[in-house]
Amino acid sequence: MRQNNEKGYTMMETIMYISILGALGVILASYAGSVITRYKTGRIAQQIIDLKKAIINYTAAEEDYSNLSMTKMQEDKAIPLDMRDLYHALKGRINFGPVGNGTNEKYLFFITFEGIYQKGCIELLSQGQFYGDGSDMDTLIVNNKTAWFYEHSFYDTQDINTRYEIKATAGTAVGIRPSMNQIVRACDDAENNSITWIFS
Repeated sequence: MRQNNEKGYTMMETIMYISILGALGVILASYAGSVITRYKTGRIAQQIIDLKKAIINYTAAEEDYSNLSMTKMQEDKAIPLDMRDLYHALKGRINFGPVGNGTNEKYLFFITFEGIYQKGCIELLSQGQFYGDGSDMDTLIVNNKTAWFYEHSFYDTQDINTRYEIKATAGTAVGIRPSMNQIVRACDDAENNSITWIFS
């Protein structure tokens, strides 16, 4: 009888240990997934800078950005290696090209990253490397409905004033700096936010 009880305890202990190991495995897998996603979000910030540099280098001999072609850059293998398939680190689509052929807009190009989850969108927009002197950023558009731009932007701010919900003009030396509340309101999709950076 005592032997049977000992076997019962052993079986119960084994089930308990397996349950604990299973729970730990789920927690560790979740943590690892979170760490990987955070790494990829950080990678996106670098990819934007790398792509911007690649575009500037590719068009260095041109008078403006009116002939900038995503297809041509892809054919010439001028896009950074980890973005040649036109997808960023979080597997969202990348799009870029000239802004337009207007008097000033031909001196601008845009980069759009789609498919950015909400926390990643907030984190990207909170980072300082896109703002301030020397960033060359003219306009910032989130989800095609929220925009920030300089007071004397080359981009068609008349168009922004009619198309977008939130308008924020900076026009100071510190550049475009949306507040955290504005960023949170702009990144309003749980999984599929798009951010467009317009550079001069």
